[in-house]
Amino acid sequence: MNRELVSRALSGLDDRHISDTMCFSPGVMRDAPERTVHMKKKRILTVALAAALLLALGVTAYAVSGIVRSTGTHAMPKAANYASLSDLPVVEKDVGYPVTVPERFSNGCRFAGLRVEGEAVFGENDEPVKEYYSVLVTYSRPGAADRCLSISPVLELPGGAEAPEPSERRIIGGVAVDLSRDHYKLVPEGYEKTEADREMEAAGHYYISFVDAEEITERDYAFAGFVLNSANYMLMDMDADDSSLDDLAQMAAELIAAANGE
Repeated sequence: MNRELVSRALSGLDDRHISDTMCFSPGVMRDAPERTVHMKKKRILTVALAAALLLALGVTAYAVSGIVRSTGTHAMPKAANYASLSDLPVVEKDVGYPVTVPERFSNGCRFAGLRVEGEAVFGENDEPVKEYYSVLVTYSRPGAADRCLSISPVLELPGGAEAPEPSERRIIGGVAVDLSRDHYKLVPEGYEKTEADREMEAAGHYYISFVDAEEITERDYAFAGFVLNSANYMLMDMDADDSSLDDLAQMAAELIAAANGE
């Protein structure tokens, strides 16, 4: 599956998810990163989560007989917020798979909160065809933007899926970690792409998204994604700079070591 098809499937998430999810900012974006497809039915989506979904190891969208399907939040009974890591046994019981959530990292990031969120794979008529729980963790650090960790089960989806190429891949503790830094250009409806826009889109890791705004805003986001104990892990830096990939790689190394009991 190409990037356009994945982007098309990322029609967004609902208002409940944006208000409940601690590590994402509401109101940043109304469309998924795209080139350029508008969905008939849209859910509100933040640019950071859109990118995370795009990079989440190909589990965000798939096609069967040409029908694009997507994932999104879904009302489920065990969705809840947690303020203490002492609740991890309850979290693991509710989500149905083991999770590794460090209390702190060597870069100064410390656990600030956790949310269990209900999600689903939606069919062609927007009906849920597979339900599951994800775990969203916020890490705070004085003087810096929050870092976020998303954990979700590895899904076996019919039709397969193709994840976009990462900026680089590193083997850390025997685990393949995909690292990406993506640039997002949020533009008003009616914006006409320049030749430079088209060239950078073709080169990859550059997305133009149409939003309800009068001014152009540009942002960089960085991600580190990997599979650990049959779960997808995604570390996110939503204020990325030249040091972000190395920093996320170090966080990934510490998380993998914690999962291995080191």
